[in-house]
Parts: sequence; C-alpha cells; structure tokens
Amino acid sequence: MQKLFQALNLKGNPFEHYVAETEPNIAEYAVQPPYFQEIKQRAQSRSTYVLFGDRGAGKSATRLTIYKELWKAKSANEEVPLAVNIIDFSSVVQGKSLQGVSEAALIKEVAFAVIESLLTWLSSLSDDDRSIYLEATTKEENDLCYALLRDYYLNRPEAKRSRSVREAMHLLNQAFYSGNKLWVEQRWDRVATLVGAIAEGISARFVGVGGVGKDAASLLAGNSQDGFDSVLTLQKLIDLVRIFGFSGIVALVDKVDETEATTNSADQTASLVYPLLSRVQLMEIPNFSWVFFLWNRLKAIFEGAGQPVRLDKIGHATVSWSDDFLSLMLENRLRYYSEKRYGFEGLFTAETDVDAVKAEVIRVAMRSPREAIRLMDVILREHDITHLHKNGPELLDDRSVEIGLNTYATDVVTATFGERLLAQIFRLNKTSFTNKDVQNTFRTGSQSARTRIQSWENAGIVRLSGTRTIEGAIGRPVNEYTIVDARVERVMRKQLIAYYDPVVEEPEFVLEGDSDSAPG
Repeated sequence: MQKLFQALNLKGNPFEHYVAETEPNIAEYAVQPPYFQEIKQRAQSRSTYVLFGDRGAGKSATRLTIYKELWKAKSANEEVPLAVNIIDFSSVVQGKSLQGVSEAALIKEVAFAVIESLLTWLSSLSDDDRSIYLEATTKEENDLCYALLRDYYLNRPEAKRSRSVREAMHLLNQAFYSGNKLWVEQRWDRVATLVGAIAEGISARFVGVGGVGKDAASLLAGNSQDGFDSVLTLQKLIDLVRIFGFSGIVALVDKVDETEATTNSADQTASLVYPLLSRVQLMEIPNFSWVFFLWNRLKAIFEGAGQPVRLDKIGHATVSWSDDFLSLMLENRLRYYSEKRYGFEGLFTAETDVDAVKAEVIRVAMRSPREAIRLMDVILREHDITHLHKNGPELLDDRSVEIGLNTYATDVVTATFGERLLAQIFRLNKTSFTNKDVQNTFRTGSQSARTRIQSWENAGIVRLSGTRTIEGAIGRPVNEYTIVDARVERVMRKQLIAYYDPVVEEPEFVLEGDSDSAPG
C-alpha cells in the first residue's frame, strides 16, 4: 500500500523534517513567528538583539528565514549586511570541556565565519563580476584582505576549511541566486576548490611584496596585553565586507546548547556565550549586529549574579507560539505540499473533528513547532503501518490520531526523562499534589519528599502551581504542584507505562506535617 502522503499526491511528507536546515523551501511556507519583523529590522539596521525560546520553539527556523531574506535582497542588488551563521563551536569547545572558551577564541571563530561567508559569496559570482571586486582594491584594502585571510582563515587546517565551506555553500545556495555555472550545476567539490583558490590567490598576490606583511600586521595590533583586540578585529571585518559592497555584518548565533558540553546544561550553555554578551562594547559596534537565538533557560542565569548580562542595554524578547500561529503552521505545510489543493483537513476523514485533533496535537506537542511537526510525522507513520495491507488509501481518523499521540508521548517521555524519574512520577499517579501526597505514596519523610519534587521540577515535569488548604489542618496553606509536561500527563492518564517495583518504606517512617508551606 502507498503511504498516505503518496496516495494524496503530495510533493512529499509535510512532516518529514524536524530541523529547519534540512528544509530548503521553508521560506515558502514558514509562518512568521512573534518578533520576526523586529529581528529582521534589527538585522537590516545592524543592531543587536537576543531572542530567547524553548527548545523546538522555532528559533532556528527564524534564523534561517532572516538569513534567506537578507541574501534574497542581496540577489536583488539591495544594500544589506553580510549575513553569517555562527553555529559551529567545535574550535572552542573540546568535548565536554569549556576550557578553551574565551572572548578572543569566540571572536576569532566569528572572523573565520565572516571570511568564509565572503569567500563563498565571491565563488558564486561570475569570473567577470568577481574580478571587478578583486582588481579594484586599493593598497590599504589589499593589506586588510591579506591580514585577515592570513590570521583568521588560511591558518586553519585545510580539512576543516573544506568541511566548513560545504555547509556554508549549501545554506547560501538556498538563499542566493547565482549565475555561476558551477553553482547552477551544484558541483560542490569544484566550488569548494574555487573558494580555496580565491583565498590563496588573494594571499599569493602579496607574497614577497615589500612592506605588505608588516603593514598588514600593524592593522590588527591592538592595545590589549595579549596582542588581540576584539573590538578592533570586528571593526576591521566590517571594513573588509564594505570593500565588497556590504553595509556591515549580522552574526546569527544559534545552536549554542547543541554541543557535547552544553546539551544537558543551561549553566554550561550560558558560559559558552557569556564572554560575548557580558562585554557591552562588543554589542555596540556600529554596523555589526549580533542576533542571538538562545535557550530560554539562559535568561534567568543572565539576570542573576553568577553570569550577569546587561540585558537592559540589549533588545531582547522570549518567543512563544499561540494556538493560532501553530494552527496556521500546520495549514501552510499542507497547502504547500498539496500545491494549494487543500489544507490540514485534507488528511482526515469527514467524520473526524479536525479542530479538536489540531488542538490536542498542539497541546501534547507543548506548543512547540518542532514537536508539533514530529508528532504529526509519528501519526502518519503509525497510520501507514496500521493500514499496510489495505487495498486503497485510508485517511486519518480518530483511532489513527490516538495511536500516534500515545506512541509519540511514550517515546518522548522515555527518551527525555529516563526510567528513574518516570517510575517515581507514575507511581505517584496524580496530576496535582502536595508534599504530603508524596510522603504518603513513597512512605518517606517531608525532606525526602521535597527532594523528589525538586528533581521533578528541575526536569521540567512539574512546577509550583499555587497553594492548597488542607481540610482540618491548622496553619498556612501548603504548596501545590502540577504536572506541566503534557506528554507525561497523557501517559499517566492513559496508563501507557507502568512500574511495579514495591515501595520501600523508610526506617521508622512517620507521616509528618507538610512543611512545604506557602510563605506567610
């Protein structure tokens, strides 16, 4: 039997890709998220902005859409800043260690990415257009090109440059129209060779030229004790891109929490970008825009005393998606993949309450664009498996949706939270509870119960939702906690996972009063 999307003659599975980078046509159907226009305006005017958001909240999709719009404008000969993706931190993060992280190391990585982006763009031009730029430079501009290439690009191993430039080429190819034959034919090996040849050619022009090496070195000599000046380096990078017709630079910083050292730690993630954000002078360089796309857990860290950032001096916001936005996202995908023949309802039988399905998908996906896409992919996959041996196409119905929701919720909570936490929370089997409920369930004291609750809070399973007055009790109301992860709530409510290990009562267990009281 055909898969459902094939039976419906769609261009492909609308929910196959969970990561924005793997969707070359995302700009055709992406819904502009909250703050999109604000970020776009900041990028175009070359001023700094920080967008906080939960994982899967569409930060990368926003970044890519901004990137593509800027390069599309460049294709139309508009004056725009050079848009650069800063998403690879492998040169400063060594495994699980952040020991190599410093302001200088991060700025050098930015310099590499800027030069790589500029060279990649030059390779996309025709030979004649490229020559116009390269042959018209003055001696001072030649010195600058030579110095920056030597110190921040050609000093990297060729293997790293080759790997990195391929990623840059694929992103630019999605955003910028090129008339270069190699680009049109997508002959990436030869394009990568061309990028290297352009860099080597610029450098080779000055080998042995008297005074150039000395002049170039003096361009980047700062006043700092270690001989490296971050502000001066960024200013020289701006001078470099202006030689080639760009108005400045916009550095799109993303995926900070996706390194081996940061993936499970908000504190580690904050430490990776703290050297940049904590120095206000770096954020205020004219014609250099930083746009950070950061995990929302970092905001509280930056507002605290440990790693303080002057967010009052930086434009910032926290992105969240309304049900209407997410609903439109699902609609747009179906309209694009069906070539506007129908929307989201086209996947379902006439008897299915599509609005109710959409609402439950959005709720269980925790109002996350990425998770909503992943959930719909699971629903389609499980539906295709269930109807594998049917003769004709079968549209989604309530049973298909239920199977997909249950499978998705079970898979996600198991992978995210692990058996220890799940065994505890499912044994409690309450969506709202107090410290005393935990004491009763686990036959433990108040402090042990509080420790368990804190571990559930840290994992994002529960949160303090209010207070409760205990019937017959004297004193202040006690804190009440509620399960806030909709996947966990669904698995618990439908008993999709069960643990049968007996509860081991603490020695000399005595049920205590609920000391987890609300402040008076």
